[in-house]
Amino acid sequence: MTTPTTRRPTPTRQNGAFAGGLILVLLLCLVAASFFCVWVFLQRMERLYAHHIYPRVYALGVPIGGMTTTEAARALEGVAAQLNTGMLILTDGDQRWSFAWSQAGLRVDARAMAEEAYRFGRDGGIEGQLSVWLRHADTPLRFTYDAEAGRAVLEQVATEASTPPEEATIRLENGQVVIVPGKPGRVMNVSQTLLALTTAKAGLHRVEVPLTFEIVHPVEPNTADITAQAEALLARNITLTAYDVLTDQTLTWALNREMLATWLRLTPGPDGKPVVDANLYAIRDSLVALAEALGDGRGFRYDEAAQQVFRAFDAGGGTVALYLTHPQRTYSVQSGDTLTSLSAKFGMPSGLVAEANPGIDYNRLSVGQQIIIPSQDVLTPYMPVPGKRVVVSLAEQRVRVYERGALLYDWPTSTGIATSPTHQGVFQVLSKHEKAFASQWDLWMPYFIAVYPAGGGVENGFHELPILANGQRLWAGSLGRPASFGCIILGIPEAETLYNWAEVGVVVVVE
Repeated sequence: MTTPTTRRPTPTRQNGAFAGGLILVLLLCLVAASFFCVWVFLQRMERLYAHHIYPRVYALGVPIGGMTTTEAARALEGVAAQLNTGMLILTDGDQRWSFAWSQAGLRVDARAMAEEAYRFGRDGGIEGQLSVWLRHADTPLRFTYDAEAGRAVLEQVATEASTPPEEATIRLENGQVVIVPGKPGRVMNVSQTLLALTTAKAGLHRVEVPLTFEIVHPVEPNTADITAQAEALLARNITLTAYDVLTDQTLTWALNREMLATWLRLTPGPDGKPVVDANLYAIRDSLVALAEALGDGRGFRYDEAAQQVFRAFDAGGGTVALYLTHPQRTYSVQSGDTLTSLSAKFGMPSGLVAEANPGIDYNRLSVGQQIIIPSQDVLTPYMPVPGKRVVVSLAEQRVRVYERGALLYDWPTSTGIATSPTHQGVFQVLSKHEKAFASQWDLWMPYFIAVYPAGGGVENGFHELPILANGQRLWAGSLGRPASFGCIILGIPEAETLYNWAEVGVVVVVE
């Protein structure tokens, strides 16, 4: 008979559940302890870095962890100033203007980057705080924009990119006045372009911004009114004259309708409507063309002459006397030339020739050497007085005075001696002094009329028989032969007569 076996129940399932629960509890405790440790660590670090940027934070490659925002901004400013922020291209569709973005107002904002760096680890809860300790953080670029710098760049471009409207012009076709329509212009809208610049700022790359323009239309003239005004101006007569002191000739130009037409332009009138007027610069261009046609270097004092002609034309026309200029010359020395012979050849006082050629030894002139001969204008700087002329004959020792081509006076004179000669040439009354003093010779020169600069600040000219310091008349009885130190001596009544007759600008020829 078999005895039944009694089995004890096994606690395997219950024990496993208990062990798993225990492990879970332990893990939760471990996690809680870990979180607690992390929380304690972060709280401690937060207190430690309460006013400082967390470690492992960089900006522009600079480690700024542990700095205050002020310290970080200061550390970044030097690097930011060297950073290439890229190029700005401004275009009108045809042309392009390139500038560094920094020149156009874009700057790296060091302060904003420092404040951004300070926020690393402080935003995003524990995860955000913890991330800054696990890896280094790079602060993104932040920019600031200086609108005034941008405006300065745009205003610089505006001067080149803006074009004024071409107003209607006047010209002659087959002798008839024709109104040529104008063309629109454009003006850059700086404010709108600046707005586009502000929204386009990016940095570190090439940015192209189109310029904004406003179209400016020319004023449309009333053709009938403008034609009538132009015809009235073209009917004016302008005659130009210029006296050549070297040739004793008067040049004359009667300006024709075609030339006058080149002066006309349309300008805004008092009511804003176009009116016809003369262009001063076009008048000057016409004078240049007339002078060039002479072909020998003669010309006019163009600015002065243009003003003279403009005033005459504006007044209704007439004859305008212009000053005729002469060019400076360059002479190649020939065999036998001396300073004295050059002076006589060109009618230029030797002192002025010497002053125009400093450094030249006139005792050792060589064949082919280049000598500058000053312009005749140095000797005759004033507008010649029409109808009056004085001629001094060195050979005859006579002074002859002419008015309107007729001989008015014929007097004996004493000119310079051989060692201090009176220079030959074409001169002019430069100034007048009723009683001049010659300190070099200690004598008085009554009724002195300066006619040419002799060099060194000395002027020669006409005067009465000089008076020495003791009251004695020098060279009395010498009239009719050379006696002076270069001046042209006249008798007592003659000198006063000439002094009263000859004003500044009268031409004086010494031959």
